[in-house]
Amino acid sequence: MAELMAQTDAPTPTTDKITQAARETIYLCNFRVSVDGEWLCLRELNDISLTPDPEPAHEDPKDPIAIERLNLMNMAKLSIKGLIESALNLGRTLDSDYAPLQQFFVVMEHCLKHGLKTKKTFLGQNKSFWGALELVEKLTPEAGEITASVKDLPGLKTPLGRGRAWLRLALMQKKLSDYMKTIINRKDLLSEFYESNALMMEEEGAVIAGLLVGLNVIDANLCMKGEDLDSQVGVIDFSMYLKDGQSSKTAEGDGQITAILDQKNYVEELNRHLSASVNNLQAKVDAMEKSNTKLTEELAVANNRIITLQEDVERVKEESSYQLESSRKVKRTTT
Repeated sequence: MAELMAQTDAPTPTTDKITQAARETIYLCNFRVSVDGEWLCLRELNDISLTPDPEPAHEDPKDPIAIERLNLMNMAKLSIKGLIESALNLGRTLDSDYAPLQQFFVVMEHCLKHGLKTKKTFLGQNKSFWGALELVEKLTPEAGEITASVKDLPGLKTPLGRGRAWLRLALMQKKLSDYMKTIINRKDLLSEFYESNALMMEEEGAVIAGLLVGLNVIDANLCMKGEDLDSQVGVIDFSMYLKDGQSSKTAEGDGQITAILDQKNYVEELNRHLSASVNNLQAKVDAMEKSNTKLTEELAVANNRIITLQEDVERVKEESSYQLESSRKVKRTTT
C-alpha cells in the first residue's frame, strides 16, 4: 500500500504538464479583457474594482424622437452644403426655380415643424411654426419689416404659407441665421409652441442655426407674388444628396471651394461690421445734432429772458425815479 502511494505521489511528465497548464489557467484568470479605444487590453483584477461603474445618463439611442432630430440635422447639413457648393459653381443669383434652393426650404420647414404643439382653434387642430417665427419681431425690432411684408403679401391665407414666405424673405436679407439664433436662445418663449424634446429646443437646433451663417454668401432673388405657398407639398428629394464616386470632388477642389467660401464669409462679416460702425456713427451724429439744436433753442430762450429782465429793470428804474421826483415835489409844496 505504501509503495502504491509512493508511486502515486511520484511526479510524472504527464502530471507536470497538467499542473503547469492549471497554473497558467489560474494565472490568466487573474486578468480581465477590456476594450480601450480600438484595442483589447488585459487588466489585472487586483487593479480594478469588481463593482460595476454606474452608467452615465445618456439619451436612449433607440429614442425615435432623438433619431428624428439627428436625421433632420444631417439633412440640413447636406442641404446647406449642397446649396452653397452649387451656388458658388454657378456664380449667379439664385431664383425660386432653383431645385437645391427649393429643397433647402423644404428641409427647413421639416426642422421647424418637428415637435410642434397642437393648438385647438374653432376651425379644428392647428400645427404651424408661424407663431414661433413671429417671436423674432418682439426680440429683434429690425425683423418687423419682414413680418409686415409677409402680412401684406396678397394670396397668403394660411399660417404655413406666411411661415414659408418669412423664410424666403429672411434668406434674401441674409438674416436667417441671426433670426434663428435669436429665437433658439429664448427657449422660455419657444416652449409655448414646441415640446421639450423638439429640434428647436435641443442642441441640434443650435447647430443648424450656426450652419445657416454660410448662406450669407448666397444672393437670392425670390419673387413670391403669384407663388402658391399655402398648398405646396414639402417632400424631401433624397436623390439630390446621393453621390457616386465619379461625381465626388477631389480634395483639391474641396480645398478651393472652402478657401473661396472662407474669403466670402470674411468679406461679408467685414461689411456687416463696417455697416454697423457706420450706423453707430450716424446715430451719434444725429444725437449730437439734436443736442446742438436743443442747446441753441435753450440759448435763444435764455437770451430772450435776459432781454426781458433788462427791460423790467429799466422800467423799475424809471418808476422809482418818477416816484422819487413826485415825493420831492410833494415836500416842496408842503414846506
